[in-house]
Amino acid sequence: MNSYKRLLSLLVFSASLLTTAIWSYGQGDPSKAADPTHEAVLHVLVESAQGAAGESVPQSLAATARQLRSDFGASNLRLINTHYGRLSNAGNLEYKGVSAAYSQESQAGAPSFMDWRLTGLRSSHNSAGQAVYQLQGFRFGARVPVRVGTPKEESGPAPINYESIGLTLDRVSIRENTPTLIGTLIQPKTDATVFLILTVRNVDK
Repeated sequence: MNSYKRLLSLLVFSASLLTTAIWSYGQGDPSKAADPTHEAVLHVLVESAQGAAGESVPQSLAATARQLRSDFGASNLRLINTHYGRLSNAGNLEYKGVSAAYSQESQAGAPSFMDWRLTGLRSSHNSAGQAVYQLQGFRFGARVPVRVGTPKEESGPAPINYESIGLTLDRVSIRENTPTLIGTLIQPKTDATVFLILTVRNVDK
């Protein structure tokens, strides 16, 4: 009888251990929380004395626009593209697309081809204790059609060549939720200057 009770107690104890182990495995390690989600927004602005197509600069970039007017004399700023993506710590973002926004010489069947990517995003703090993002790499590039002659026929297409513009950065830091001028580009055979404004913020806060 005593042997039966000891065996029954052992079985009950073993079943309890197994149930606890299964529950713990299903719950996971609470100390290993999921990485926060970050939102990256790239605004592409253009300034040209000849006037530029696009939309008005959004209110969220008002302070940045004032800085560009002061530092670069950019009095005719327009928004030509807004690119958006989400990623976690150490994540990468890549975008490729077709656009007519990067050439002032409109030519049917000759769009601009652009791509941009952001690699190795990590949230951190600077020496002043402010929240910042560190990027292992940032790349923006476009292949822009440039007219190189006149049409053979009055109604025919003008001959074009594609020229490349681009910007590559390695290891750069920007303040959290602060629109930051990443760099500038000059469109081929125009007086237009392109400004790349990057904003990154934590959407889990």
